[in-house]
Amino acid sequence: MTDSTDIDKALAYLGTSLKVLADSSQQIVDLKSLPKHLAKRSLSGDHINGGKIINFSSNGIKDEAKNTQITITDENVSVKSLTVDNINGDLFVEKSINAETITVSGTLTANKLEVNELTSDLRFERSASLEFKVPKGEKLSGKGLIWIGNGHTKQFIFSNPDKFFSSESIDLAKDKNYSINNIPVLTTTELGSTVSTSNLRKVGTLQGLLVNGNVSIDQYIFYDSVSSRLGIGTETPHAGFSVAEDGIEVVVGTADQSRGIIGTYASSPFDIITDNTARVSVAANGDIDLGNNNSAPVRVKVHGTLSIGVNNPDPDVDLHVSGPVRFHGHLHFYTDSMPSEGTYKAGDIAWNNSPSNGSAVGWVCVRSGTPGVWSDFGLVSQRVK
Repeated sequence: MTDSTDIDKALAYLGTSLKVLADSSQQIVDLKSLPKHLAKRSLSGDHINGGKIINFSSNGIKDEAKNTQITITDENVSVKSLTVDNINGDLFVEKSINAETITVSGTLTANKLEVNELTSDLRFERSASLEFKVPKGEKLSGKGLIWIGNGHTKQFIFSNPDKFFSSESIDLAKDKNYSINNIPVLTTTELGSTVSTSNLRKVGTLQGLLVNGNVSIDQYIFYDSVSSRLGIGTETPHAGFSVAEDGIEVVVGTADQSRGIIGTYASSPFDIITDNTARVSVAANGDIDLGNNNSAPVRVKVHGTLSIGVNNPDPDVDLHVSGPVRFHGHLHFYTDSMPSEGTYKAGDIAWNNSPSNGSAVGWVCVRSGTPGVWSDFGLVSQRVK
């Protein structure tokens, strides 16, 4: 307990000082020397009620404030400005914290973290997906990942309509692929089996090509899948295979689904050539030339029966001709009597169409003219058995 004598001394000194202060406003109370006359621990808190304690100091507290900084009520403690070197134990903040810099040496746990800018060289470990939420009144497009520095800005962001934009190339690891709906559409060496439409402009060496539908190559080679026709230089081939050049279309195909054909479409002559020289020429009207007038004569071999103007040639002869023939420049033909009209030259022979005993085998032209001069030759005589 506090000694009552010490209390009495302190109160007596305090009363004397206050009386001096009241008697003379010019005299200053020496408050600094006041504690020297008071015995330490001579006043308990029970003896102080109200008023200010100036230059309050203790081993744990130093008061240098000129204005009120701490207000204590039954509900809370209000501090205008707080500087703390260390907080031991848990800290609970009911509302918000505004700070220029927060340094956390341990783990920062937050139910929701909103930042305008995040700079970090640390690794982020997540147990949930990274979400980009659109504030009310804004759009999702333009949200994503942006890398700034070391050249132009690198971006991987969402854009309209519903796609991602990447400003840089995307490199997959070895043996990985691009897939759509769990179906590979592009690997290092293959297009997916479901890729049916493309606009390829250039390919390397193909080792097999399967095409369904129409084909166009350089707007010069065309395949029509409906007619099953291939055209080179024409989009509308007139046969199974057509080559059009300089206004002439050469066709290879079939006629009436029963015969093969090769030649020209429309009224254009046609040549079969070797050594860039026409060997067989077919005129627009159908005339045929074997060989070439500007080259050495050619040899034509016929292995079999040759017929001229005969639909059903005789298989027992090598040459079957339905009309007159000219042999070594001389005409040979059959008639019922000596020619009496027409123009002939000496050496032409008219064979008797109906020879009989005592008649001539035929007639020979001995003088050229119209009809010329004719004489009998080869008397038909009765054979004696």
